[in-house]
Amino acid sequence: MNSALAVALAAAVAWSARRAGALTGRGAVAATVVGGVALSAGVPWGAFLIAWFIASSALSRLGRAAKARRTDGIVDKGGTRDAWQVLANGGVFTVCAAVGLGAVWLSPHVAATPETLRELAALAGAAALTAAGADTAATEVGTLMGGTPWSLRTRQRASPGMSGAVSLTGTAALVVAALLFAALAVALQLVPTARWGIVAWAGVAGAVADSLLGAWMQGRRWCPTCAAETEQYRHRCGTATQRAGGLDWITNDVVNVTCTIVGAAVALRLG
Repeated sequence: MNSALAVALAAAVAWSARRAGALTGRGAVAATVVGGVALSAGVPWGAFLIAWFIASSALSRLGRAAKARRTDGIVDKGGTRDAWQVLANGGVFTVCAAVGLGAVWLSPHVAATPETLRELAALAGAAALTAAGADTAATEVGTLMGGTPWSLRTRQRASPGMSGAVSLTGTAALVVAALLFAALAVALQLVPTARWGIVAWAGVAGAVADSLLGAWMQGRRWCPTCAAETEQYRHRCGTATQRAGGLDWITNDVVNVTCTIVGAAVALRLG
């Protein structure tokens, strides 16, 4: 697709999402960049990204009020995606799309034909976005319907919304979403049917890595006023929270980037 047309179409979709409350202003700018690169790489790339965004946004909006009540005082960011969230989920996919777009120029430097490079880029990109989608499904469905989750780190009950907390419902949603997003990538001809299983398994691997990293490495905070664990730097009560574990620089956005990197890497390894 012509690059100017691709950017214009991506901007139209992003700002429509902004008006619908799915993106912040800066999130819409980031989404325009991500969408512009994807659409420039080809219709399958752009179509998969748009379908993924619609599905993920629908999951985020599903039972939003109930989820907000369950996670009040826990999560640091709400359902409206900012620029960092857009890039954390779609950055690796965008890099893969750029590689596919520039395969002719890159192929002499990596000892691969342009066709092979495009196929590998598509495989990695589909897996990265599938991992992000599987993680989103696990979080959104698990928070809404999963009851009280368990912490992978402490093996005890945890507050809904805490990173590294899992439930049977959320885990089932993770697997189902990975299978469906992989099937969508095949249906939109981003990857061949023979690689559906690779994309699905890589998506599951990325989402599981997200949970593990969130449990042990992501920064955790503590509100001394409410005597409650949280991910917020200023708790809902107005108190500045204290570091309680993990690494402060490993935020949920860093964990999400890692999720997509693992998904892409596993797909390339299996492919």
